[in-house]
Amino acid sequence: MLIRFSLENFRSFKDRQSLYLNAVKTCKEWNEENTAVDAGVRVVRSAIIYGANASGKTNLFMAMQRMKAFMLSSVDIDKRPNFLLGEPFLLTVSSFTVPETFEIEITVNGRHFVYGFSLVLKGRLFEDYEIVKEWLFEVIKNKMRPCFFRERRISDNGISSNVIDVDEKRMPQGKGLEQRTRPDVLFFTVAAQFAEPTCQMISEYIRISLNVISAVNRQGLPEFSKSKLLLDAEMASRIKKLIAEADTGVKDLTVGDNGMMMSFHDQYDDAGTIVGRTNFVFTFAESLGTQKLFDLSGTLIDTLHNGRVLVIDELDAQLHPILVRHLLELFNDTKTNPNNAQLIFNAQSPDLLGYKVYSEVKGKKIARLRRDQIYFVEKDNQEASKVFSLIEFKKDSGLRTRNDASYDKDYLSGVYGGIPFPREMVAEVPGNG
Repeated sequence: MLIRFSLENFRSFKDRQSLYLNAVKTCKEWNEENTAVDAGVRVVRSAIIYGANASGKTNLFMAMQRMKAFMLSSVDIDKRPNFLLGEPFLLTVSSFTVPETFEIEITVNGRHFVYGFSLVLKGRLFEDYEIVKEWLFEVIKNKMRPCFFRERRISDNGISSNVIDVDEKRMPQGKGLEQRTRPDVLFFTVAAQFAEPTCQMISEYIRISLNVISAVNRQGLPEFSKSKLLLDAEMASRIKKLIAEADTGVKDLTVGDNGMMMSFHDQYDDAGTIVGRTNFVFTFAESLGTQKLFDLSGTLIDTLHNGRVLVIDELDAQLHPILVRHLLELFNDTKTNPNNAQLIFNAQSPDLLGYKVYSEVKGKKIARLRRDQIYFVEKDNQEASKVFSLIEFKKDSGLRTRNDASYDKDYLSGVYGGIPFPREMVAEVPGNG
């Protein structure tokens, strides 16, 4: 499971910022439903991020995506344009001298790890950079145990060298790989490619189980869902059920020999009685929202089925807020999410903030999302993005937000920040007189 993601000096993020998914102990609501425990750490099953346009929400997810790509392929120079990391915060003069830093904290196979690295640009070419620090720790009984640590050291005569210290007890097969690691390549990637067990295990988890996608530019998603519809009977049944339960009117889906997908709807007589079914070409007849739901369906169900982590940029675009609630409930429910999958997404609609359900524990209706599942991103007076959760937020009075507060109304009124404050957007039209 994903516990934390941190970044520093990347795009709109200047100072170190973190998205924490570990459950806050003082947050008691929906503990059994919305959280899970892995490797001794209680983690939320879902998180939603709000913020104004250009606040940095997409940049946060972009950093995750690029960190993943770099961890998997840093040795492959030909793939570098796909995971370009050399994009520091450019609104301060020191941005090119401060390292860009990325760190991820995860649990894998019942073990708890912290991995990260820092890089600096060697010039102003964004693809020309050097790793100045890299680390992998395993957390055992709340103590950080080093697997390896790397840093750039400069000798008295000004010569720069990368020093990699590998713990022989935890990573015996990592010894000897230090000399195979170039200054612009991650030691982690080298060790994983040479089948060092710990790095290889983490690398496979990152490759398969951490997926960052855009719900607006859904490249590859329709093909994945269609392949599941064709080749996996169990997944096909779940996809059809998801589409039908969304009240789209679609009763069935098939893929023809020509690869064209067809949707089926009930057909009625003049009295309103169902007399049969008729079919349509899915991409021509169905709404953009229905098409988007299908595109996402394979990935959503695969994530739930296999206990993966799914990060979605702009999930609520083209989807009704009640439908987004339904998708969220699939993750915040032990019956539909028995393998502790996680869903993280950003959104614009405040509907989820106002979503309340009766709590037997509290004896009243309270917000369906815990306060440690709600995050905001906003820019400070230097245009640098900041990340904070609702449970961290303090009002001017110094009091924290209660779990029975009207989060949606407070958000729209600007109490938590993270909303736009547009100046006059249209010039005043001069009068005739």
